Amino acid sequence: MSMMHNDATAAIALHEAARHLSAGDQEGALQILQQLITQQPLHGEAFAALSDLCSLLRRWELLTNICRQRLQHLPNDTETCCRYAQAELGQRHYLRAVALLEGVVRRAPGHAAAWHELGRVMKRLARLDEALDCFHRAETADPGNRIFQDSLLFTQLFSDACSPEKIAAAHRAWGRNFSPVTWPEALWRDGDRITVGYLSPDFREHSVASFIEPVLHHHNRHRFKIICYQCGPEQDATTKRLCSMVENWRDITDLDDASAYDLIVRDGVTLLVDLAGHTAWNRLPLMALRPAPIQLTWIGYPHSTGLTQIDYRITDTVADPPGLSESLHTEHVVRLPAYFLCYTPPADAPQPAIFSPIQQSGVITFGCFNNLAKITPTLLDCWRSLLDQVPQSRLLIKGEALDDPAAQAELLKRFGLPENRVLACGWTPDRISHLALYNQVDIALDTWPYNGTTTTCEALWMGVPVVTLTGTHHASRVGASLLTSAGLEFCVCQSAEEYVQRAAELAGNLPLLQTLRRNLRAMLSASPLMDGSGFTQKLEKLYCELVSTNSAQ
Repeated sequence: MSMMHNDATAAIALHEAARHLSAGDQEGALQILQQLITQQPLHGEAFAALSDLCSLLRRWELLTNICRQRLQHLPNDTETCCRYAQAELGQRHYLRAVALLEGVVRRAPGHAAAWHELGRVMKRLARLDEALDCFHRAETADPGNRIFQDSLLFTQLFSDACSPEKIAAAHRAWGRNFSPVTWPEALWRDGDRITVGYLSPDFREHSVASFIEPVLHHHNRHRFKIICYQCGPEQDATTKRLCSMVENWRDITDLDDASAYDLIVRDGVTLLVDLAGHTAWNRLPLMALRPAPIQLTWIGYPHSTGLTQIDYRITDTVADPPGLSESLHTEHVVRLPAYFLCYTPPADAPQPAIFSPIQQSGVITFGCFNNLAKITPTLLDCWRSLLDQVPQSRLLIKGEALDDPAAQAELLKRFGLPENRVLACGWTPDRISHLALYNQVDIALDTWPYNGTTTTCEALWMGVPVVTLTGTHHASRVGASLLTSAGLEFCVCQSAEEYVQRAAELAGNLPLLQTLRRNLRAMLSASPLMDGSGFTQKLEKLYCELVSTNSAQ
């Protein structure tokens, strides 16, 4: 009788919590679920619902306490340990999360989700080989899981141990999971506006938004009908701003592929442009259904998608010189006549410092604010050589994982850089404080083989020159494209030796550093990299050429 009473009580409480959630009362739902879990600490559904809500609200300390209490009753319970790891990760306790997840996969080696989460943490800690191994194990344990497949493909781009050919082969193998589809209908009637759809989960404060905004703002509405298809759950002020720039906005986040396909077909989209590739919340399986006669990929992913159903990949002659990378693509490579990116800086960006930091500190400060996972053994060799060549210098590294003192100590020891010459900075609370940190940097160092994109533009906007090292595939040549577009070709290096030498030369040229500090923002504003109108005209010309070419076939 007592068990039946408990079940009935729990059912009522869960129903009430769901009702509060549907009404937007998240705190009310939280209180109900907390009361229920206090009364019935082993109730699985209540624990799952409360954990999900804590994660949604980022109530990490509460989730930590709930997990600890539950583990007192269920020691080493795998699901509880996974939730506990999530709570620790939310508080940026990276090594604690690693210990919990390693315990789970040790006890349950087939736990695919735990392997995947462990891979995500390893990637944040720049333990790339271990991250790739974890993602491989997750995909092996759950072969059909697209999220696991995407993580494995995407993370290969960060590694200097994965050749461009190996990465391309992995993407092609993934793409063969989807059947070829042809478009049987006529494309476009002469005189009609061309309907262009942009598909992205990142119409928000995100790197992609910095490069799609000038295009949405400058599109010719007389010749083009623009539709944005949002496929990610996060919305913010940037979302509202971008939405105001287009006449049609569709949120397809909760639509399955078949329903989204029908919507795009009904909208009469001629060109559908993917802006995500294999990044989070992508809809590549939707692209594989071919809801539009001409399909492209651009901006959001620095590699071929592996899908033959995507016809073209937009790039330029610097990022993808003719003959260099065609064999790495399933898409046809189409090059804009100038450069493939156009940047919009944050409106609230602080002003660059009047003086270069060395003028106050007497020490050159190199800096890297890129994703820590992009810091590879090849790059570390360069940095060690650079610090040797420039004795009066130091290196400022920024990354979220550096907030965790234990993780920071482990990471810096593994990097093998001289501790007394490395400054570590963790999470910054907002974009303004992030950008203001560039006022402590004299020269930014790009990563390799996965170059920075937004980080490079941000550094330039803050008056900081960036030195980049090029490679033989797109991800390793984006820096060259950006710097060439900005008029800083002398910062583009073809070898590791040149990369070190160029950074050292800049460090020894204080008048040039000061000139760049004062003038880079104006240079950038006047460069093709920020010519939104001119760039969009070139992009529209390409769209028209593709429509004409495909209509004639």
